[in-house]
Parts: sequence; C-alpha cells; structure tokens
Amino acid sequence: MSAPRMDAATAFEVADRLHLAAPWEVFAERSRRYEIHLNGRSIELVRGPIFLEGYGIRIFRPAGEGTGEGFQASTDLSSEGIAATVADAEKVAAESSFPAKKVDLPAGPAGASNGVAICDTSLWDRPMERLQEYVDALLRPFDGLTDVDPSFGSVRATLTEATLANSAGLRLAYPHTTIWMELAVKASGGPEGRPPGEYWVNDSFRRLEPERAAGQVRDWCRIARDVRVATAPPTGELPVVLPASIVTTILPPVFAGRWTGRARLRELAPAIGSAWAGDSVTVVDDGRFPWGLGSSPSDDEGTPQRRRTLLDHGRVGELLYDARHAGAFGTGSSGNALRGRSSLYADWRRFLHSPSAVPTTIVIPPGDGGSDAEIAESAGDGIWVQQLGWAIPDPLSGAFGGEIRIGYRIRGGKLAEPVRGGTVGGVALAPAEHPSLLRDIASVGSTPALVENMSSPTLLVKNLTVAGAS
Repeated sequence: MSAPRMDAATAFEVADRLHLAAPWEVFAERSRRYEIHLNGRSIELVRGPIFLEGYGIRIFRPAGEGTGEGFQASTDLSSEGIAATVADAEKVAAESSFPAKKVDLPAGPAGASNGVAICDTSLWDRPMERLQEYVDALLRPFDGLTDVDPSFGSVRATLTEATLANSAGLRLAYPHTTIWMELAVKASGGPEGRPPGEYWVNDSFRRLEPERAAGQVRDWCRIARDVRVATAPPTGELPVVLPASIVTTILPPVFAGRWTGRARLRELAPAIGSAWAGDSVTVVDDGRFPWGLGSSPSDDEGTPQRRRTLLDHGRVGELLYDARHAGAFGTGSSGNALRGRSSLYADWRRFLHSPSAVPTTIVIPPGDGGSDAEIAESAGDGIWVQQLGWAIPDPLSGAFGGEIRIGYRIRGGKLAEPVRGGTVGGVALAPAEHPSLLRDIASVGSTPALVENMSSPTLLVKNLTVAGAS
C-alpha cells in the first residue's frame, strides 16, 4: 500500500524561519475532519472538511546542573506569530529545570517517513464518500427490525499530515487517518413492564471497514436484547474471562504509569528482570504494529519505531523513554515520545502538547488457549465480561474496578444467561509477592484482536473479585 501524496510542509516552513540556539524542534499537523451524526435511523448532520493547522515549538536551555524545557503551540503561521511563540517558549524554559545535563534529539536526513500501515488510502482519497458507505453499513442491519433501533450515533474521520523538524537536521513527514465512532443500540418491546436495554459502543480505529460493520451491528443488537433480561452476577472470587475490548481499558494506563523513564525518576518503575506476571505472559510495545492507534513511523520526536519487550515470560524487559528522560539516565530514547496521548489518543490537535513517554501499541501475543469457546470451557463456572464501565485503573497501584454493564454467566464451560450490574475488579500489575491480573492468567487465547492502542487475545483470569447478588 503506497502512502498518499502529502501537501503539508508546516514544520519545515516554521523551522526555516527560526534563528535559535540548539536544541529545538517543531512538530506540526495539518488536519481535515469529516463527520456524520445520526438521530435514530436518520442522518441528522453532515459536515466537513473542517480544517486545522498548527505547530508546537520546543526548546532546551541550560539550567544550572539540569536543562530548562520550554514549549508553546500556535496556529499563527505569520512571522509575528512564530516570533511570539518562540518568545513564550523561551520564557517557560527560563523558569523550568529538569535533571538532565543535556537532551539529544534524533538526527537524520530530510525526507518522508512511511512504511507503517496507519493511513487508510481509500478514506484519504474519498473521505466523505467512504464515511457515507460506512454509515450505510451501520444502518443496514436495522432494516426490518421492530424491536431494536439505533438511538443516536456519530462517525468522525480525521486525515492528518504530520511534519517534524529539529536543530539536528531531522525532517520527517507522514500521513495518518483516525476514526472515532459511537453508536447506541436500544432494544424494546417484548415482555410488558421490562425496561428497554441499551448497548452503547465507543471505538477508535485507523481504517474504515464497512464490510465488517454489518456483523458487528448484529452482535450489538443481540447484546442490547440481552441487557433487557440480564440479572445481577454472583458475588465472590470467580474465574473471569476478559476479551480484548476489556483488556485494552485496563493495561495500557498501568504500563504508562510504571514502565517509563518518568516512573524511574520517581523511583516507581520496576527493576529490570523482576517478576511481575505469570510465566505464560509476554507483553511487547510495538510502534510499527499495523493499524494500531499508537503506531507510527517514528515517535513524536523523530526516533524510529521498533518493538520493545515490556514483559518477557513474566519478567520485566525494557522501560520506555523519551529524549528528555533518556538524558536524565544517560540512555537512548526508546521511541516512546508521544503527544497528547497520556489518556486515550486524540485524533488531532496533538501539536498542542509537548511529548511524554507512554506506550505506543501494546501487544500480547496469542497463546495456546484456543478459541473463545475453548477459553469459556476452561473457565468452568465463572463470568464472561462483555462491557465494563469506568474501569480505568490507577496508573501507579494498578488497582481497577468497574461496573459490569453486560456480561454472561459461564456454567459448565458454556456461556449461559446474561448478567449486568455489580462490579469486577482487582490489581492489573503487581510485583511477584502480590496477586494481580497478569500473575493469575490461567489461559491466553489463540486469536488476537486489535482494539484502539492494544492487540490482545481473550484472557482467562483464575480469580477476580465480583460483587453482584448476595
């Protein structure tokens, strides 16, 4: 797949007008956004393209035994606007100090940086047409249904040309696409007095696949019907099955909080080689994983992406660094300097943020646990969690807990009646002497799924705390 033609050279144009002492960098974006909003089965609003172009300038200056960092962003590309942005960055640098004697920014030749699958070329070439095809595919499965309807929804596609230039001679450019989708599916009718059931889906991804949408919507309709008849889960320490959509909400924030140079500076990072998960668990950070939301040819400082082993059969492999924290410890950047992604990935306006070290696309390789049906069979009697609300873990302690919005009892190794309400929780990651989700993995499925910034198979956890019916 060839990369589409890029017209933006925003960072290069800004850099050519700078007269600054090194080191400095300019990160810029030129974005187009297209949106379709739904009201029930009808299209309520279509808009786009919405244009946004901006840049951020970051500079480093000596500050005693450390380094002062200054950052300022702007959408003003005039000479006066650039000068004002530089002046503000200089003021910030003069008032800050970071414990690194120097910060080495990556060097390299000018040119395009591509080769990572992160740009949907059909969306790039025909944005509104492709967006309409996807929305049509979402609505088509509701034809002829009388008990299930979409109550609202929207699909937003952003096409971005990212450019980066720095004082070490690096000039990079690459395009990427991101899509944000939400759809609320409501089931009603049937037994008198039973309230409607709603299944609300939020998802972010890099490419439109209308051919998959129909199958997904049919599943969402079935789940919305199950919400209507679901009962409370049991209470106790139970085997719990977590599909990729749940694992993605739990693990990335914890790795971002503990597996970085920032955590090491605060003496919160794990020791290399220490045991933090079961022997069957390997986790990598892969900035070149196809279509991952965290993937890119280089990080947002220009360091080329690669695979990094976070956990190797349960033991700590590498920590994640940006240039600033690499300078503090006399090591090299791992390529994990990302902008605006400390929570979940903004699909534009990243130029407003200074970079920090966070995971790119986290990958748990497939195991020998088999299909989802075989994972459920291994569970025996437990809970399958389909959707977990507000499960965002504490990034330092790793503790998480969320409401079971919809799940299923597992009885005799088979999925049984739907359950909802109550909570499930535990600790995602902990040292060897403490129980945790990744230490108590009983089985790793054989079929991975990419969800936002993580690829994972379905996982069976031996025991998690479920609080439901007494």
